[in-house]
Amino acid sequence: MPFAQVAPVFRAALLLGACGGFALACILTVSSMLNLPLGLWWIAMAQAHGDLQLFGWAGLFVVGVSLHFLPRLRGTPLAATWPIRWLIAFQVCALILRAVAQPLLTLNNILLWHGALIVSGILEFIALGGIVALLVLTFLRGPALDKRPAFLATLPFIACAYSSLFLAALVNLINLCVTTGLVPATGDLLCVTLGLFGFLVPMALGMSARSLPMYAGLEAFPPRQLFTLAFSYIAGLLLLCVGILGSWWVLENLGNLLIGVVVICFVGLFLRSMRSRGKLPAKVKKLAPAPEERSRAYGARITRERQSYGPFVALVASSYLWLLLGGFLLTIDGLSGLFGLGTPIVVDAIRHTFTIGFISLLICGIAPRMLPGFAGGTIRSGRLVSATLWLGNLAALFRVGSLLFAPWLTLGTFDLGQIIFGCSGILGLALAICLACNIWPALRPTKNQRAVQAAKL
Repeated sequence: MPFAQVAPVFRAALLLGACGGFALACILTVSSMLNLPLGLWWIAMAQAHGDLQLFGWAGLFVVGVSLHFLPRLRGTPLAATWPIRWLIAFQVCALILRAVAQPLLTLNNILLWHGALIVSGILEFIALGGIVALLVLTFLRGPALDKRPAFLATLPFIACAYSSLFLAALVNLINLCVTTGLVPATGDLLCVTLGLFGFLVPMALGMSARSLPMYAGLEAFPPRQLFTLAFSYIAGLLLLCVGILGSWWVLENLGNLLIGVVVICFVGLFLRSMRSRGKLPAKVKKLAPAPEERSRAYGARITRERQSYGPFVALVASSYLWLLLGGFLLTIDGLSGLFGLGTPIVVDAIRHTFTIGFISLLICGIAPRMLPGFAGGTIRSGRLVSATLWLGNLAALFRVGSLLFAPWLTLGTFDLGQIIFGCSGILGLALAICLACNIWPALRPTKNQRAVQAAKL
């Protein structure tokens, strides 16, 4: 399938991130920093912000990569391409409707805003359900699984991700049909859990296990260990979701503990692979007729990539360090809860460790390297990749740090934590704008190629 068919998905993700999810995050954090009157509208906007980030900014990035990359991995064309624009249009409309209607409903409880939220839920269910159906039809058409070992190795993560996406869309529809402004706590927690730990994290793990060795010059992840980690992760997710639904804290803590341990083990595999960065992979070196010459050529290619795409590997590496921190925080929370010591880690800190620290930085690292390869275009500048490295890490540090170290950031009447919290939203918005400016030319390869040809002439 030509990349032009899925390029609108990435453009929608960039716009929803810069103008939607990160913009709302900036409003939320700055209003809190300035001690403005915070009422139900603030909580409603926070819920809408979460939906925009999970199923707009990050979700559509993952969907775009899936629609282009997974059919190739499966060895068959996408079942149909014509629904893509309609499904993305429905999803964008659904997210915008919710972002506008939910906060307004808390300020003015009228039928119009109720209706807008229900329409939002229906549109999102159609969009996300349609994407899942499209991919399922594609997977059913491909050759036998034993002939596609690369696809088979990541299939458990992919199946978990898109099953969770469908369930999240269903839970979101139910939530928006019963809400009177604020989504019920249990429904919101379940939807966020399915979106983050059910969809985004497994998909990021599965796709990075497959694509990072190819794009970053790393050793491949061992398939057997991937299978073990995938099924352990799915078991943890099931325990977590059942615990949330039934308010069974033991199952919920067991789920957190198991997911945390799996994440730590996965990062261990990744860091072990990172040690081979810049070196010729062992299998290739063994088969190469002139290993030393091949190694020099390989090193030169890595150097050219750094010059063209900036520190994209450093972004990916830092995202995995944040993932490691998230795994430790989940493990601590799970163990502490099981021993009856409560949950010492704020849930919001864990979520943002994964969303800003892991998912956002991973997108910022993979997109500048992967999308030009898909589209045939180029990014605007490798320096902007460096900018996203600093902006993303600072945004994550400020957002998570302001919650984890809140007791130590208050000095009398001066609350340094609130200032750091407010700055995190500004940095996050700058990150989204920076990435959008850098990636946009790669999504329009025809114009970019003409500009390059004109410059050469």
